[in-house]
Amino acid sequence: MADRDFDKLRWAARPRLAPTWLTGLCVALLVLGTTVFVAGIKGSAPLRTWQAYLVNLVFWTALAGGSLLFSAILTLTNAHWGRSLKRLAEAVGAFLPLSMAFLAVLYPARRLIFPWIEHPLAVKSAWLKVGFLFVRDEIGLLLLALTGLSLICISVHRDRRLLAGLGHDPERARKSEDRAVVFANFYGILYFLVLTLIAFDLIMSLSPHWFSTLFGAYYLVGGFYTALAVLFVMAIIAVRKMDLSEFITPVHLHKLGKLMLGFCLMTGDFFYTQFLVIWYGNLPEETGFIIARLKFEPWHSLSLVVLFGAFVIPFVILLSSRVKLKLPAMLGLCGLIVITMWLERFLLVAPSLWHEPGLPLGMTELAVSAGFLGLMGLVITTFLRFLPVLPVADPLFLHHLDLEKAKEGK
Repeated sequence: MADRDFDKLRWAARPRLAPTWLTGLCVALLVLGTTVFVAGIKGSAPLRTWQAYLVNLVFWTALAGGSLLFSAILTLTNAHWGRSLKRLAEAVGAFLPLSMAFLAVLYPARRLIFPWIEHPLAVKSAWLKVGFLFVRDEIGLLLLALTGLSLICISVHRDRRLLAGLGHDPERARKSEDRAVVFANFYGILYFLVLTLIAFDLIMSLSPHWFSTLFGAYYLVGGFYTALAVLFVMAIIAVRKMDLSEFITPVHLHKLGKLMLGFCLMTGDFFYTQFLVIWYGNLPEETGFIIARLKFEPWHSLSLVVLFGAFVIPFVILLSSRVKLKLPAMLGLCGLIVITMWLERFLLVAPSLWHEPGLPLGMTELAVSAGFLGLMGLVITTFLRFLPVLPVADPLFLHHLDLEKAKEGK
């Protein structure tokens, strides 16, 4: 690469300092969420606050894990088209280690959240032990976080060496790439195992008589689908606010939109497949979970909102190639997907715990969710403040730039 081109790339890849107002907003949201959460759990009806907390725990954990999975998939498949988006995905994935702390915070509410503690099931007693549950989930999240952070560190270390003017050592680069492939393989395996464990322990066990062997896959695929929507929003911000339009082009956005369409279909397919088996089996312990959410209010109306907002509307819109290149429309669509996927997680958790009249969806849920959103914003802005926003030492990123320049030359 010519010196002039490298200087230009170095300038584009520089760490970015978030606007003061954005940092202040994230801090304010975090303080608001923390205040409402603490007041709620000390109030007269703590269940609703803990319920909102659990919904956000399972939502943001799957989102962060799915975002890091995008980076791992690029490494495993040697795909060069999405390398410009790699660091943005890793910034969201940096939230993952915090999930361990959030899970530990849930421990004091164990008797309020998990019905099988007070009413144990003999058939599941070996698995549903509260100490065993928290230990295995914490270990799983620890392994997942360490593997994901190792993957990030390998990538970032190469970039910082190159940007510091230490040159390019082909042998060092090859060994680094080999290590990245090893960690990406481990991360992919752990993502499926750990998030399946989280789905079984923190969601499915809330209705201990119900079970579904497909539920873990449905949960983790939905997390990756949500991560793609968030990544699309970040790509738009990078184009509009970070002057990365030369590196994140309409081609990237179009391909990312097609990937969103694919996982919209896969998430919907997993839901339908799970529903079909339960309906066909017509067993009380299986159908009760679905009936509670589809036949009775207020859950029935919320189920329709989730169905259309997370699956039907995105599917119809993403069929169009032109829409994928219209940034305002895609920004709105991705926002719709993220919100309705949060509601989908809420729909998985809340009916198992909330037995009072009315829909428990109001200021408490909004404030607790805002706190998690503010913390995610701080994680992303801090990550991009200190680390390069482009993987400049990634050979496939440079290869993709060369291909694009060759096309322009023709």
